[in-house]
Amino acid sequence: MLTAVRVVVVTTLLMASLIIQYTSREVLPINYLYLTAGLTYALTLLYIAVGRVIRSRKFHLAIQISGDLIVETLLVYFTGGLDSPFSFLYLVSIITASMLLYRRGGLLAASGAVMLYGALADLLYYGVIPLPDQIWFVPTPWTSSRLYLNIATNFAGYYATALLTSYLSEKLQRTSQELVANRQNLAELRALNQNVVDSIPSGLITLSPGGAATFINPAGMQILQLDAHNVLGRDVAELGFFSAEQWSHALSRLSYEAVIRRESDVMILGEPRALGFAITPLKTIDGKASGYTLIFQDLTEMKKLEAELRLKDRMAAVGELSAGIAHEIRNPLAAISGSAQVLKKSEALTPQEQRLMSIIMRESERLNKSIADFLRFVKPQEKRALDFDVAASLSETLDLLTNSAELTPHHTIERDIDPPSFTILGDADQIRQVFWNLARNAMQAMPNGGALKVTTEVAGDSYRILFIDSGRGMSPADLQRLFQPFRTNFPSGTGLGMAISYRILQEHGGGIVVASREGEGTTITISLPVRGAATMPADVRRTDSLPAAG
Repeated sequence: MLTAVRVVVVTTLLMASLIIQYTSREVLPINYLYLTAGLTYALTLLYIAVGRVIRSRKFHLAIQISGDLIVETLLVYFTGGLDSPFSFLYLVSIITASMLLYRRGGLLAASGAVMLYGALADLLYYGVIPLPDQIWFVPTPWTSSRLYLNIATNFAGYYATALLTSYLSEKLQRTSQELVANRQNLAELRALNQNVVDSIPSGLITLSPGGAATFINPAGMQILQLDAHNVLGRDVAELGFFSAEQWSHALSRLSYEAVIRRESDVMILGEPRALGFAITPLKTIDGKASGYTLIFQDLTEMKKLEAELRLKDRMAAVGELSAGIAHEIRNPLAAISGSAQVLKKSEALTPQEQRLMSIIMRESERLNKSIADFLRFVKPQEKRALDFDVAASLSETLDLLTNSAELTPHHTIERDIDPPSFTILGDADQIRQVFWNLARNAMQAMPNGGALKVTTEVAGDSYRILFIDSGRGMSPADLQRLFQPFRTNFPSGTGLGMAISYRILQEHGGGIVVASREGEGTTITISLPVRGAATMPADVRRTDSLPAAG
């Protein structure tokens, strides 16, 4: 750049000189300008040649500034020597050196200017070299005191310029370095902040003071199943976290509270999801309010796990409390049933009394069956794990149901068992009991008739069976108490079928998912591990959304 600027300046001066020379009526004494320009061009070629050999920036600057000092000395000599007004040109080189090479370069350039100008002044003063014939000014006699005063003044100006310019240049350099460092630190801090925001598993939305979304992180888009352009600019009430009234109330609370925590049910892709969120005021670095931050998490799975744990706790408590009571009831019940059988054989009883004895025996048997079922739930039989064909077992259970009194002419059973044969490890009798309980419940859920569709699939390490009925479905309250003992939705049920099925699947390491909507039917999906039971609790889920059949 310095080379290019020098060539442009010299070429401009040369062209101006030529124009003046050819437009003037008198011959001007400017031949020395041609010599100066030629020398400058020659030095420029030298700089370019040296630049191809040596790559040092400081060396190039030193060479160019030294050449400039020589050219400036020739220009001072040709324009009057001690009377020349162009001695200030030394300041240009000194300033350039101070800016590009800082203090050391500026002082060296000032020293070079001092030596060249001082040597030229002494040589001219003592007549060692004559003044050129073509000069712009008429020479004036110089005294020694004037000479030394002129030299001292120029020397002081050169060094002062070098010191002042280098000081400013070094300060500018330090400021520039600090600015670069601060810019790099800011970029790193911004990148770190972005990485932190992008990597946190919770959703984050920033809101303007008016409640419009201004930013959302990737986790937030994943939870809400929305792209950024579908969120940014929308009001927080449109995103489902608040209603308009709730948002107004929240704003009034945020005026004196640091954080507001809430939970809300939000529809995401047509499915209800439980979101827990907290909203806090957002302030600038100087403490001014600039909006709000909304941090949220999907609590749906956590809610399901909590419900499952509560169910397990209730079932464990009921089992421990009721097992002893069931045994105590069974003993006198056996005595009552036996006594009724003996009395029924007596010929002294009237027909009315015989009928009453039959009722006692029948109800005793029903009560004994309920107790047996309950004991099977609280104290399940030891599992006999063997390889068996689960697909064949399912088909046999459906055949049995088809030929039972549970099935009316208004009921139909559709089956899609694929593959038709599949072997797993487990207790075949217990798994068949699960199939029977679920299929029988489906029939009872369709008292006026309907279709039960049973399908199977192999998904990874699980064998899944889906029982899909077109019955009356279940309300959210029914879903909540589905697996609780003695909770039934059918007049003739004991409320133990689903609880026993849950316990059996738990023992086999399987899972059960119930999806139902009131008036639209129910889909129950059970899964069994392909190779034996896992030592983990059953995955029990309930939802009020009905997935597509099959």
